[in-house]
Amino acid sequence: MKNQYTQLKNTYFLICSLLLFGCSNSNQPSILGYEFDEGEKINITIGNQASLNIITKYFEGYNNKDLVTVESLEHEDFLGFANTGQVIEGSKQHIEMSQQFLDKFPNAKWEILWSISSDINFKNKASENWVTTCLNTSFGEGENRNNFQRIFDAQIVDGKIKKAYLYQRNMSDREVE
Repeated sequence: MKNQYTQLKNTYFLICSLLLFGCSNSNQPSILGYEFDEGEKINITIGNQASLNIITKYFEGYNNKDLVTVESLEHEDFLGFANTGQVIEGSKQHIEMSQQFLDKFPNAKWEILWSISSDINFKNKASENWVTTCLNTSFGEGENRNNFQRIFDAQIVDGKIKKAYLYQRNMSDREVE
């Protein structure tokens, strides 16, 4: 009788396990949030994780003053929107500006705090992959040292940055210490 009870218990456990795990939809993407497009709510889902490596290499390039690497990770027709309202049109313009910045502030440093890749699967146009990254950025000397926290939101197309938005805030002395 005890053996029959154990066999029944094991069969019950097996059926419950199959129902629990076998009926789940593992192909459905995890929803991170949403955006509105033409008045319609579109889900934002977990994106291509390889895109995170592009952003890591991009800021490693800046930290190493290697603008050849930075340029190689941008599309030629790169479009950037700075926190100041400035629009950067083309990778060449962006690299020229970056070189001027690095010449003026050779101690500039970018530290990635977090980065998230997400996909937006539109219904009436191509899907988009975006990587949103939070960075601590510092440059300058002594009392002229600047410490900013930035959000860099980059659209990744074919393994390169196509478009980017930069948001920024000043860090408090308490955060910098």
